[in-house]
Amino acid sequence: MIFKRHYYYLVAGFADLVFDSGKGYPDLAGFVEELKNNLHPSDYKTISLLFLPYDNDNLIAFLEGKTDKWNPLGKYSASEFEEERKVLQSIVGEKDVIPPYMVAVMNQRTGEEQTIDRVSTWKKLTEGYLEIALKSGSKFLRKWVSFDRDIRNIFALINAKELHLNATRYIAGKDQFAEELIAVFNSGKDFVIPHEPEYAPAIFRIATESDFLERERKIDLERWNFVDTNTFFEYFTLDLILGYLIKYMIVLRWKQLEPETGKLMLQKLIDQMETQIMSVGYNE
Repeated sequence: MIFKRHYYYLVAGFADLVFDSGKGYPDLAGFVEELKNNLHPSDYKTISLLFLPYDNDNLIAFLEGKTDKWNPLGKYSASEFEEERKVLQSIVGEKDVIPPYMVAVMNQRTGEEQTIDRVSTWKKLTEGYLEIALKSGSKFLRKWVSFDRDIRNIFALINAKELHLNATRYIAGKDQFAEELIAVFNSGKDFVIPHEPEYAPAIFRIATESDFLERERKIDLERWNFVDTNTFFEYFTLDLILGYLIKYMIVLRWKQLEPETGKLMLQKLIDQMETQIMSVGYNE
């Protein structure tokens, strides 16, 4: 049996979370700092895996010279990315300061003036994150990462079809379900919704909702319920804390989601995907 540390006093002090009310909760950075101060280093390292997507976004910003758009929840700073750039340029072998998958992306960029393909870069970084997270010692984290990946890939398929983009550029991962979604995309406009995993049909129905905020609400409820179901028998363990952190992020997200914000988010999503039309064709 795998040994699990128990954090009785830490978990006992957690506030009850309500899905659509972020009032009165500390900001996420403050909560993460509390976890850092109270968790065993190896457990905090596992917690930190949830924030690698922020590091991925920050690395893209760094490569584009847009460090003013930095997400403070990332683990690595701009100075650390700069240090890694110097490591790559050095003729003397030095130790990397960021994960290997990030090093590989940085290594492909040969000049500071070079523009990057945001989609392909994002996909490589996302798949690097997935590979690390899916090897985690936390059973819950592995299940969560797979579930969230599948949700995002379903949405990538639906959005790409609506915007006449090549969905294969937006579907991340090399798992069987990702391959099935690519096959669905290649099958044409009309397609059969996969029945496995068991949550796929429900996610597809939500992904085709016309109201953006209602769609986001329903998909976050699916995430919330997934966490509850998969941590039901966890008491004071790291897996419970991981689930609580995920729910905490959902709560704080909805604290910010007013109707006008939802419209802006939708427009931002459309703009981000449509910019790819300028450089890539639908069938590329």
